[in-house]
Amino acid sequence: MSVNSLFDIGSTSLRAVGEKIDATSQNIANAESEGYRRRRVSLSSRSVAATGLYASNGAQDVTSSGVGVEQFERVRDGMLVGARNEARSSESAAREEGRVLGVLEGALATDTDASLSDSLQGLADGFSNLANNPESQGVRESVLGRARQLTDTFGRLDQRLGELTTNTENALASNVEKANGLLNKVASLNEQIESARAGGSSDYAAEDQRDQTVKELSKLLPVEAQENRSDGYTLTVDGMTVVQGTEATNLNVDQSGDTPAVEFGKTGVEFTPGAEGGGEIGAQARLLNDTLPGVQSDLNALADNVVKKVNAAHRKGADQNGDTGENFFVDKSGPSSENTAGNIELNVDGPKDIAAVATPALGTPGGKQTAVTIGQGDFGDSSGAGNIEARLTVGSDGSASTVEVSSISPDGNLPGGMEGGTFDVTVEDNANTGELDFTINRPDGSTSTETGVDVGSGGTTITLENNGGETIELDVGTAFADSDVTSASGPKKFSVTVDNSLPGDTSPAQNIADRASDLTTGATDLAAGVGTQVQEAAAKEEAQAAVGERVQAQIEDVSGVSVDQQLSSLIEQQQQFAASAQVLTTAREVSRTLLSIAR
Repeated sequence: MSVNSLFDIGSTSLRAVGEKIDATSQNIANAESEGYRRRRVSLSSRSVAATGLYASNGAQDVTSSGVGVEQFERVRDGMLVGARNEARSSESAAREEGRVLGVLEGALATDTDASLSDSLQGLADGFSNLANNPESQGVRESVLGRARQLTDTFGRLDQRLGELTTNTENALASNVEKANGLLNKVASLNEQIESARAGGSSDYAAEDQRDQTVKELSKLLPVEAQENRSDGYTLTVDGMTVVQGTEATNLNVDQSGDTPAVEFGKTGVEFTPGAEGGGEIGAQARLLNDTLPGVQSDLNALADNVVKKVNAAHRKGADQNGDTGENFFVDKSGPSSENTAGNIELNVDGPKDIAAVATPALGTPGGKQTAVTIGQGDFGDSSGAGNIEARLTVGSDGSASTVEVSSISPDGNLPGGMEGGTFDVTVEDNANTGELDFTINRPDGSTSTETGVDVGSGGTTITLENNGGETIELDVGTAFADSDVTSASGPKKFSVTVDNSLPGDTSPAQNIADRASDLTTGATDLAAGVGTQVQEAAAKEEAQAAVGERVQAQIEDVSGVSVDQQLSSLIEQQQQFAASAQVLTTAREVSRTLLSIAR
């Protein structure tokens, strides 16, 4: 080996070891930098043989060699990074669901005086006290107070659900905007990284930043990354490509339906998360499309159940004014088949309007002696329920009109077990000769109309249906000839009613108490159902956090920076550098010696 070879070997060694020292120093400096991946320098032997006109490498079986940098790389395990991002996505989804449902669980909590179950039980206790003290105005006032507390509780929960829905919709819109910014950033970094590679170098800082961006994105969406040397990262969400090379497909929130939908750009394809996971955006989409509407539906169903069961019992009782067939609750949005939690309110004006006592059947001692009345007519009510007066009024031709009540039992009760129910029939002239319009108000609050009914001299039969499908027939005959129904005379009204109370029988109040008490189970189940979902979300979050921590630890072992290890490597590299320098020193001394001999 020539002296020149010693100089070459020493100098290349110094440069190579210097590169390693630079990489180690950079690792130590960035040990706490978020998303930084360790740099590593790989060395390999290289030939320094130089042959030419005046120089030779000596004997043909002798090879002079040195050392060079084979590879400068950024240490990264893509499989571990993908597993970490997946765990992070599932953990974020569970945390978001737990956060929103935790707020709802607090609103539905059963251990407070203002809870739904306690409010229902309070109403039950109030009516139970009323059954024992039907004449007490203080007890009646207490019942009204407890009933208002119940309607307020339903309204508060409905409002809280609405606020949660609105807040979740706003959070979803914000997260979609944030996700779009990150997707665009990945596409921009792809371009920056590939541009650097095309120039013959690697932009490792940009690659670190790109991995960190995908990590942030995984908190929002279940994103998967595949690296392509030609155009950088390709990102997909549930099989849909959202970033490819320098192009990004942004998400958007479609608000045109009953619930918001997250779509991939203009593709019309909706992001539909599964039963769990999906990042924060997936959790929020699931909450808005399934979870919160489900709780709202259960709350409305409970409110509807309360209204219908309490009203059914209340209509069978009489209040202190002698009135019967009145509803206790009403939906302020108007007549509908279903009552909603946010719209129910009291239908009674004061304590005397609470129907607490039972009423006897028509035709029994103490019962009202009239089964059919006419509001503005001259129907006589002296003959009793068993022999209803046949004459309503005299028509213009002097003929009599009849009322057929064949579907009313001999004791005066309505069919279908509707004791004490009331049908109001309002009759109005529709300005067409020989025709009238009928409006039928039923005890359950429903209303129907019959228009253009022929009530000329030939007469007709008006059929009214009750909830049980039975019928009450009123043969109007010639009672309503056009000359008898005018704007001056006003509308005529029929009623089938029971007004008188039965002293001492407070079964209606007790029935309401029993039904309200039974319904507390529904309120408890509603709260328990949400509580179970909160616990499940917490368990999923904890499990995914543990997975994420374990994978992150593996990532740090592979590509993280251990300051102790790097310092130890730096000491070794300093020694290697000193040894390489010593080679050069030796070569210099040999050269001096040879030159001195030559002189």
